[in-house]
Amino acid sequence: MAVSLKRMDRPKRGLRRLVILLVLALIVVAGFLAVKFLEMEPPVINLSIQNRLLGRQSSLPLRITDKKSGVRDFVILLRQGKHDIVLMHRQFVRKGGLTGGPPTVAETVKIDAAALGLSDGRADLLIKAHDFSYWHWGQGNETTVSYPLIFDTKAPKLSFVDGPRLIKPGSAGIIIYRANEELGKSGLNINGYYFPGFPVKARGRGIYGALIGLPYNTEKIKTAFISAVDRAGNEGRLNIGLEVRKTIKHRDRINISESFLKLKMPQFAQNYPEMKGTLLEEFLYVNNNIRHRNAAKIREICLHTSPQRFWKGRFERMRRSSRRAGFADYRTYYYKGRVIDHQVHKGLDLASIRHARIQAANAGQVVYADYLGIYGNVVILDHGQGLFSLYAHLSQIKVAVGDMVKKGGLLGRSGHTGMAGGDHLHFSILVDGVFVNPVEWWDKNWVRLNVEQYLR
Repeated sequence: MAVSLKRMDRPKRGLRRLVILLVLALIVVAGFLAVKFLEMEPPVINLSIQNRLLGRQSSLPLRITDKKSGVRDFVILLRQGKHDIVLMHRQFVRKGGLTGGPPTVAETVKIDAAALGLSDGRADLLIKAHDFSYWHWGQGNETTVSYPLIFDTKAPKLSFVDGPRLIKPGSAGIIIYRANEELGKSGLNINGYYFPGFPVKARGRGIYGALIGLPYNTEKIKTAFISAVDRAGNEGRLNIGLEVRKTIKHRDRINISESFLKLKMPQFAQNYPEMKGTLLEEFLYVNNNIRHRNAAKIREICLHTSPQRFWKGRFERMRRSSRRAGFADYRTYYYKGRVIDHQVHKGLDLASIRHARIQAANAGQVVYADYLGIYGNVVILDHGQGLFSLYAHLSQIKVAVGDMVKKGGLLGRSGHTGMAGGDHLHFSILVDGVFVNPVEWWDKNWVRLNVEQYLR
């Protein structure tokens, strides 16, 4: 009898186990569904806005993410005073039974102040987003963010303060101007060349200056104007009167010998294996193609300058040196008595003893210290605010990029690397990538009267 009772209990125990398993399964499923559809993590709103000051037209990248249930909707309002303007409203559909909306939404919020009838002054940008969670009785999680903004749609007002009215080709100078508000960017434009401006704090608030350099081959100034962009992105412009003072062109004859070609062309071939043809053809390739590539590299380097001024006073000339070639000499190259090429010398050649000490003409930071084609081993110093000096044909370089050097600091030793026929220094001064006459910068009176007095 006892055995039969035990047999009767076995189905009951099995049924209880099944019920327990079903209950556990329901709990697991319910937990999964609760986690999936009742998640409580709200959407994340990221608006890329670096400057709360906005101008006439603005484009603000927006990114909304919700990786759990996805983005259901969002609305963007611009509130100024009692007026609410809907800039954007998006709604999304659930992709499927167990899936939500898009995990990421990327948009660009465009604001045209005039088209929206906005006034200059305070406004608030409001963004509200929901996800597909069933939390909050099916309404989902909500995120609301607010960004206080200031609208400024007026262009900055500019006025000319100081600067030259006449300038020689290859000469440098400085233009001083005033703005009625803080500027984000400004500078001087001359015939397509741009010279960035900088605050002249010694002369008070709203005063800016821009070092300028006129290319050696300028015959006429077609355009000269100050351009400025304020912190809200509004652009202002002021034309200025600037005329060219004509100068006499200096000419030079360069004789290329067979021995020079046999010495130099194999050296260039190591760095430029694409060279082909006779020694003369290789020379013409270097004197034109490589020269132009080197000039582009130098200009690229000199378009990035420190806003801080490192230099002071006149620039020092190489000690106990004699001049072998002048700035902007129009060179004609001869080979076996016939003309083979024409180029312009964009610096000064200075010679002293063999392997002479090459010192910094003024304080600055090393921005280039390496081989550079026709210039051989080169050091370029950034003196700040667009002013650079270049030292070429060195046999040794004693500095590295990033080094700060004082006036008179050792940069290297003179040599005849590159296209140099003998041991000497090729020295150049550049303003924002434009070669200018170094002789001016050696003259303390010129530096004081044409640059430094305007910075005080």
